[in-house]
Amino acid sequence: MIIGVDMGASAVKVCVLEGGEVAFTHYEHGRGGDIPALLERLGIDAVQAELIALTGLSAKSSGLERLGRPVKYIPEPDSIGEGACSLTGRDNLIVASIGTGTAFVHAKGGRYIHLCGTGVGGGTLKGLAVKVLGERDMRRFDHMAMDGDCGRVDLLIGDFVESYGILDPEITASNLARLDPMATDADWAAGLANLVLQVIGTMSLLACSSSGAESVAVIGAIADTEPSRANFAKFQRVYGRDFLIPEHSACATAIGAARRAMCV
Repeated sequence: MIIGVDMGASAVKVCVLEGGEVAFTHYEHGRGGDIPALLERLGIDAVQAELIALTGLSAKSSGLERLGRPVKYIPEPDSIGEGACSLTGRDNLIVASIGTGTAFVHAKGGRYIHLCGTGVGGGTLKGLAVKVLGERDMRRFDHMAMDGDCGRVDLLIGDFVESYGILDPEITASNLARLDPMATDADWAAGLANLVLQVIGTMSLLACSSSGAESVAVIGAIADTEPSRANFAKFQRVYGRDFLIPEHSACATAIGAARRAMCV
């Protein structure tokens, strides 16, 4: 058994590998804390682990060393890239790792290079949901966003011309700029989700162009939500580049740390 733990800015992700395969994953909000106690609560006997892999901003404060098992610290870009490649079965990827903010890693041939990052991420979307709509339950926000029409709050290319060169008329020309007094809270939820996810999608495409990457893998807490899947499906349709959201995407970095620790 190999345990992987990603201690991020606002959440802890845990995985267990058995025979190299993902046997268990867990995502929990909160930064740091008593990780040995968390593993015990989850029914994971960390004392029996062959190896514990740690990554993330708070990894050095995990307290796992006191268990007496081998512990390896894996750099975040390596964990992000390894996790995305192993879960998608692809190589030469841009990995958009959406946490509180978003990091972009180029994964190719076992090398993982951090290209850039943005403060726009899941934390941004939560902040907007709370301040604009008063909604703290992000699952309820996601349902609102799927019920809404972002075209009632965003201006689209098609609002100006039927077609413009190679640009699809459904592409956003200006986020949140329509100011339609008839727009509902659900429409605004759709527009807010669109704003955050389009920033991430656009930066992913630019990273592909600059690095020569063939596809994009989207991982992290909000990757597998309905608004995320809908948004990146539109990016794939409009721009003709694969946007992949793998199984276990929320815990992909913990999985990547565990896999990387097996070979370094």
